[in-house]
Order: sequence, then C-alpha cells, then structure tokens
Amino acid sequence: MKGRKEGFELQLADWADFEVIMPQLETLLTQLNHDTATEAVAFVLETGNRLLVDNQVQRIEELFDRFPRFSIKQIHSLVGNVEELRARYQQAMPHLAGGVIRSGQIVEYPGDVIFTGSLHKSATIKATGSVLILGDVSGLIIAGSEGDTQAVIAGDVSHASQIRIADTVEIIEDRKQSGSSLSYINDLHILEHGDIVRLKELRPRLFRKMEEL
Repeated sequence: MKGRKEGFELQLADWADFEVIMPQLETLLTQLNHDTATEAVAFVLETGNRLLVDNQVQRIEELFDRFPRFSIKQIHSLVGNVEELRARYQQAMPHLAGGVIRSGQIVEYPGDVIFTGSLHKSATIKATGSVLILGDVSGLIIAGSEGDTQAVIAGDVSHASQIRIADTVEIIEDRKQSGSSLSYINDLHILEHGDIVRLKELRPRLFRKMEEL
C-alpha cells in the first residue's frame, strides 16, 4: 500500500490467488478504518498483470461498501480485455480487402481499408476510416461512416455511382472524374478532390500507415 495526496494506492498481487487476497484486503480495510481519521478516503487499486472479471470487481465493491468512508477511485491493470484490444488493433491497422462485392451487398470495415477487388453497381463498401481503391469500383463508396470527417477516398473512382465521406455525398455522374484522385472534406466542410500525391500533405498519419504496409 502507498499513500497518495488524494488517498491510498493498493497493490493487489497478480501472482496471488484472488480468494487469498480478499480476506487480506478485508483485514487491511478494517485496520485502516480503525486507525485513520474520520474523513473520506479514496483508493486506487493496482492489479498488475491480472485483469479482474466482473464478478471479482463486484465482490471488491461489496467489500468497500461495508466501509462508508472508503471508496474506489479507480481499478487499474497493466493488461486489457482481449476483445477491446482486438477492436483497437482493427481500428489502427488498414484492412486489405479483395474479392467481389455483388449488387445489393454491403461490406463494412472498422478503420481504414485498401480495396483491391471488384465493387459491382448497386453494391456498397463502407469503412469507419479511409478507403483506398486499387480495384474496380462501380458502386457506392463510403468513408468515415461513423462521422470521421478526416477520412478520405483515394484511387480511381471514375466509375463509382456515388462516394460519401461522413455526411457529405457526391454522385459521380454529376461531374467528370477520371483517373486516380484524392477526395476529402476541406475546412469549409465541402467535398473536395485533388491529386492523390497530396495524401502525405493532407493526411500525414494515414500516409505513414500506408508506408508501413
């Protein structure tokens, strides 16, 4: 246990059995309740390489409830939930997607996607991040599907029926678009198009991701 300005830090040994820790924690809180002053005390619980499951957290909270002056400010671990870590990884790393997306199909990706396949007319590919087109597209392309206005669409979209970035939409038939281009939302929240070589300048973080592949 360590003293902090705002309370105490408790180290719950990650190598010890949880059933052994609980009575020891109860003994410690009982002693602290007897020895400390009457003001409220907040605790930060450090669990090291142990990730507490919901039932274990509940049991610790119920133990603290027996001591009205004590509260848990935070439970901190050096490890994370596997599903949460997987979701973060999927958001951080671009997806490489190929194959055929046929009319009527909608394929969604978390984060950025590099599409090397064939997107048929009336089919949709959408990503919460950016979309880099290396294949043939005739359908709908959506980037920033959850509202990310920093997302871009890069590549040859001259035959796409429509592109969207966040809530900004453009129908390709309404203008002449040919060859590889970079579509993005500018500072005026207008869908703008430029040369794909500007990706490094406009979205340096995305450019670095692509370089790492």
